[in-house]
Amino acid sequence: MRARCVVVGIGVVRSDVCNPIGRDDLNNPYAQALVGLELDNPVESFFDFCREREAIRQRRSDGQPAPWSDDPVFQKGRFLNVFREDDRTSQALMRFVEPVANDLPRLVQAVFFARWCNRSETLEALDVALLLDPEALRRALENLPNQPWCNVTAYPVEPIHFDGRLISRLDAATYLFDHIKEQLVAVLCASAGQVTVATQAVNDVLGMHNDFPIFMAVMDLAWFRPDMIDPASPVPTGIGAEPFMDILADYLGASSHHDVAEQMIALQARYWPDAKRSLQPIDVEYLTCECRKYLSYINGTKTFVGKNVFYPGQTPALLCDLPNHFADADPVDTQLHVLAGGPCSGKTTLLLALAKAGYTTRQETAKIWLDEAAPHERESMRIDPISWQRRVFRADVEMTMQVPPDDLVFCDTSCVENLIFGERAGLAFGPNTQAWLRRYRYRRVFFCEPLATYEQTLIRKESQEVALSISAQIAERYQELGYDVVRVPALSVEDRVAWIERAILSERN
Repeated sequence: MRARCVVVGIGVVRSDVCNPIGRDDLNNPYAQALVGLELDNPVESFFDFCREREAIRQRRSDGQPAPWSDDPVFQKGRFLNVFREDDRTSQALMRFVEPVANDLPRLVQAVFFARWCNRSETLEALDVALLLDPEALRRALENLPNQPWCNVTAYPVEPIHFDGRLISRLDAATYLFDHIKEQLVAVLCASAGQVTVATQAVNDVLGMHNDFPIFMAVMDLAWFRPDMIDPASPVPTGIGAEPFMDILADYLGASSHHDVAEQMIALQARYWPDAKRSLQPIDVEYLTCECRKYLSYINGTKTFVGKNVFYPGQTPALLCDLPNHFADADPVDTQLHVLAGGPCSGKTTLLLALAKAGYTTRQETAKIWLDEAAPHERESMRIDPISWQRRVFRADVEMTMQVPPDDLVFCDTSCVENLIFGERAGLAFGPNTQAWLRRYRYRRVFFCEPLATYEQTLIRKESQEVALSISAQIAERYQELGYDVVRVPALSVEDRVAWIERAILSERN
C-alpha cells in the first residue's frame, strides 16, 4: 500500500451514520490507530488490501505452501477473508443450518445457536436436530473434547439479560433460543428487512451491551432469507472499522458511512473488476476494519504479539502474563505438595483426609470462592470464563508465593492446572508465566488417577470423557515442566493417604 498524505486525525462521525456496534463514543481504543500515517489514496489502499487478501486465500486453497504473500504484514498478521462466505465458520454454519432452512422458526434458532458457538468444529460435530432437545444438546456440548465456543478473545459473547434474569452463553444457546424462537421470528419479520432495525429489535429482547453476535446472526439470515433481511441494507459501523471509514468519508466527501459503502461498491468496477462478486455494505464495513488493522501495523500502533500473531489452524487467544520481575528472580524450592489430576479424581476428599491426619492443607481457590458465595451468585461469578480464570490464576500465584518455602503444605491443584483451564477458556500464558513456573518449584506432585465412579461437582461440570482428556493434559503439562509425577492409584481414601505418607517418608530417608 502506498504512503504519501499524513492522516492528522479522525473525522467526526456524521449524524446520519448508523450507530457503531458496541461503540463507546468516549473510549474507542482504535481511534488514534491511524493518526500520523501517510496515505496516498485510501480507496486504492482498500482495494489493494482486498486483492492481496483474496489472492492469499486462493493460494492456500490451491494447496500452495506458506508463506502465501511477500508482504511481511500478511505473513505474520491475522486477517479475515474478503468474502464472509469463505470463512471456515461461516461455511460450517451454512452446512449446519441448511436442513432447517425452510422452517423459519427453526432456521432462526439454528442461526442464533451457531453464532453463539461460532466454532466450526462444534457445528461440524452436531446435528441441527439436537436443537429440538435442549437437554440432549447441552449434554452434547459438554461432551465435546474441547470447549464448544470460539473463545471470547476472538469472538466475545456476553450474558443475556432476559425477563429479569442473567442468562449465560450456554443457557442461551441450549434453552433460551429454543424458548423464544417464535418471538425472534416476529421481531425480525417486523424489521422491514433492515439489518440495523432487526439487530436493535432483537437486542431489545436480549439486553446485551455488545450486540455483535446478534448482528452476525441477522446478517447470516440474509443468506437464507433475503426476503426477510436485505443483504444490501445499511449496517452499523464497528469501533474497529470507524477510523478507516472516517478516512474514506473525508477522502470521498461522503455524507455518512453508508454513503462510503455505496461509493466503494460503485468504485469496485474500477479498482477490482475481476472480483468474484460485488461487495455489499457489510463487506465494506468489516473490510475497513481489516484495513485499519493492516495499516495499524504499518503505522506502528499495532504490534505482532499475543493474539495478533497468525498461526495456521489456531484461533487467537488473549495473552495472560506475569510482570517481568516474576521471571527474573532467583529460583525458589518450596515444600508445597500438589494433589494434581483431572476433574473429580478424588483430590478434594483426599485433601480433607490429609488435613484430618494433621497436615497443613490449602483448598482449591475456585472451591473456596464458590463455597463462600450464595447459591444465586455462583453461576454469575463464572459467567465470563476469561475473567474467572484470570482471577483464579492470580490468586493461586499469590497463594503459592505467600506460603513459607519451608512449610510442608498440601494443596488441591496448582497454577499448572490454571494453565489448562485458562487455555480452554481462551487465554495464552506468556513467557514470564512459563519462566515463573520453572523457577518456583513444587516439592512433589501427586497425580490422582481417575476414579472408577465419576460425579460432576459444583466446580467441575465436564463430562467423564472430557475429564479424562483434561486429566491426561494435566499430567503431560507437569512432566513438560520437569516434574517427576508420582501417580496415586484409584484406591480408598485411607490407602491413598498411606501411599502419600510412604512416598514422603522414603524421600526423607
